[in-house]
Amino acid sequence: MRDTKRRLELFSFYDHTGIEKHLEKMAASGWMLDKLGAYLWHYRRVEPKPMKFCVTYYPRASQFDPEPSEGELDFREFCERTGWKLAGSSAQLQIFRNEDPDAVPIETDPVLEIDTLHRAVKKTFLPVYFILLALGVLQVFLLIGQLVNDPIDWLSRPGGMFSGFTWIILLLILSVELIAYFRWRARAKQAAERGEFLDTPNTSPFQKVCLALVLVSFAWWMVNIILLGSSLMRYLCAAMLVTIAVLVALFNGLKNLMKRRGASKNLNRGVTFTVYFIVAFVLFDAIIFFGIWAVSSGLLDLGDQSGDPPLSVADLADVDMDGYFTRRTGDETVLLGQYEVFQHTNWNRDDPDLSLPSLEYTLTEVKLPFLYDWCRDRLYHEDDKRGEEFGYRYEATDPAPWGAQEAWERVYDDGGRTNRFLLCYEHRIVVIDFGSKRIPTPEQRAIVGEKLGQ
Repeated sequence: MRDTKRRLELFSFYDHTGIEKHLEKMAASGWMLDKLGAYLWHYRRVEPKPMKFCVTYYPRASQFDPEPSEGELDFREFCERTGWKLAGSSAQLQIFRNEDPDAVPIETDPVLEIDTLHRAVKKTFLPVYFILLALGVLQVFLLIGQLVNDPIDWLSRPGGMFSGFTWIILLLILSVELIAYFRWRARAKQAAERGEFLDTPNTSPFQKVCLALVLVSFAWWMVNIILLGSSLMRYLCAAMLVTIAVLVALFNGLKNLMKRRGASKNLNRGVTFTVYFIVAFVLFDAIIFFGIWAVSSGLLDLGDQSGDPPLSVADLADVDMDGYFTRRTGDETVLLGQYEVFQHTNWNRDDPDLSLPSLEYTLTEVKLPFLYDWCRDRLYHEDDKRGEEFGYRYEATDPAPWGAQEAWERVYDDGGRTNRFLLCYEHRIVVIDFGSKRIPTPEQRAIVGEKLGQ
């Protein structure tokens, strides 16, 4: 039987009521708070018994302090004399315990309690949350721009969806936390005028739900990266996760080392942040430069180039594929999949052989039926602006030779053909380009339907 355990606790910084009630339940079940971390709290096994807890705030404290200040020690000594023993502390947050169920609370003046808490909140909670809120709003605006400009690409990329979803969740958490705090503070000040204390709002259940959603999204993203991502994406994902873990360990390790050496608060903060940003800059640059070198040297690929594409030039014409370069890329999510195939000859620009056929196509696989018409319309109007500039448009054509449900051909305003087609099948939408000089024959159209329409 374990005598210690760690728990992930998602209490708001200001939620002293929720923290106190939680610790009282833990003590009653035989677990006493032993060490207070940012999110991971350490407990030790004790004899189950009722215990009162009181959360207070010391606004002048800092996580970079080498040891408690004289004023902080005086406050703790005062609490000790009244029966309140320190159970744990983390910078400004101080937690005391008392075995007397009828003990007089440490905070006896509601006005002073609100003022002290707000001074602590202004120093830590509010600046960080407002900065993150601004970043969250910016990211959501960028996300909206991506959805407007290229929604199919975004909805088919696991990384893009995970990043966007995470920022939305973070923005939701920040909004709920800030609204809950300021709403509580306004009501608490009114209650304080009547000499009453008002319990702080507990958003812990909401935060746990949000964390669960993010973890599920992260797991789904990782599965997509491992199974479907390019070797470059797998490298970048692994390197970023390791780098973040290293940076977190570096920050906490260096901060605690400076505290043990007795460095002042300002010196500790300056050295820790300086080293942290230098190491972060070096590591992220190393990741980027190694990725570029690995791609250029062939160690990593930008997309899925293994195996034969579903449709190749060899399926449409009698050619020697040894002289061709094939590139396959693709991403997919539970909503959409989008794959691109690019097949051209490896011709030298000084002596190009333009007589050989080429092939480019994009295959969009729609997994949810209600998205089909929307995807078709997006692809149909994808080149509207360029079409107005260069004088071309899509024109309906007979879908039967393609084995398709609907078909359009992109033509110039003067009647010239571009040999680019938009084809709609039951679950797939294909945009295929044969090159400006090659008109597909009926036999080739049938092969396209057979290979891509299934």
